[in-house]
Order: sequence, then C-alpha cells, then structure tokens
Amino acid sequence: MVRELDSTEVKAATNVLKHAFASDPSLLHLLPDDAERSYLGPALARGWLHYGLGWGKVFCTENLEGVALRRPPGAEDLNPWGILASGMWQTPLLLGLAGTQRLLNAGRAMDERHARAVKGPHWYCWLVAVDPSHQGGGYGGELMRHTFDLADQQGVPCYLETTSERALAVHLHHGYDIVADGKIPGTDLFVWSLVRPPQKALRLAA
Repeated sequence: MVRELDSTEVKAATNVLKHAFASDPSLLHLLPDDAERSYLGPALARGWLHYGLGWGKVFCTENLEGVALRRPPGAEDLNPWGILASGMWQTPLLLGLAGTQRLLNAGRAMDERHARAVKGPHWYCWLVAVDPSHQGGGYGGELMRHTFDLADQQGVPCYLETTSERALAVHLHHGYDIVADGKIPGTDLFVWSLVRPPQKALRLAA
C-alpha cells in the first residue's frame, strides 16, 4: 500500500534516504568527504522532504520501507518560495563554496537536459528510496507504479535522472527510455535522463 507521508514522519523518512543513498554517485560527487556526507546528507534530505510536503508530493509505503519524492504536473520546476520556506535555501551554507559550485554546475546541466527531454506537463520523479534492509521486497516498484498510475490517468509522461547503473536497470525495466546521457561538463559524474511515456492509451486498448 502506498500513502502520502505525514509531516510527523520526516525524521523516519530522512533515515530511509540517508541509508538508501549512502553510496549514490550523485551524493558522493556533491559531498566527497565521508565525514561531511554523514553529517550533511541528512540535512539535505530533510530540506527535500519538507519541500515535497509543501510544494510537491511525498509518497511512502505503509510502514515506511520506502519513500518517493515527486514534483507533479504544473510544479515540475522548483518553486522559489518553496525553497525558502522548506529550508532548502540553506543548502549553499551547508555545502560551502566548492560544494555549492558542484551543485550549481550539475543543476544547470540537468535543467538543460530536462527542458530538452520533455515538453509540457509531466511528473518529475525526483527520487525513490528504499531502506537497504527492505530492498528486494518490491517496495520501490510499488512506489513507482503509484506514480505511473497517476501519470497514466492524466495522460502525461514521467521524467527522471539517475547516476546509478543499478537504478538505471530498474527504471528501464519499468518502462523508461533513455533520452540523454553523458558526463556533467568538467566532472566524472555520469547522468542518464529518462522518460516514461503515458500508458493510458495502451491500457484502454488492452
């Protein structure tokens, strides 16, 4: 069962993100120092969750085995007020000059890809995370299918980026197509951009 995260569950959801993304290439790129990553990673995750609760969607499995952050049609781009109110404005203070530069460099490149890859309303599938102790139990697929059902009902695509080969294989298995790939300029961080077309017409035809 998939439901919306309650605001009282942010701490538990933060722990899911912390453990699930501990070795994610994008986080390793953003925070290469182990000690900084251990301390700052959860702080970043809390900001993302608060943003999702107020200006997007945060879905979770019944007992918080997994969490999915989404930006729905009409709210695909980050909202400046949401950045301020959620605490995400503190990100540059947390990352410092070098970390902020890495974030901005990657963000610009991915924003350009995003704009080229999908036009019009869509679901921006920000991230999906399953606690390592529950991985392999189907929770990630359950969260993904929940968003797919919403997208299919609306007749809009889903879009995401990933830096993980393991995650790439999962997303391809669930109907995504690669629309762009390559390293972020000036870095060794390789990013895949993927789109899943709406399946509403196919389901009706079936």
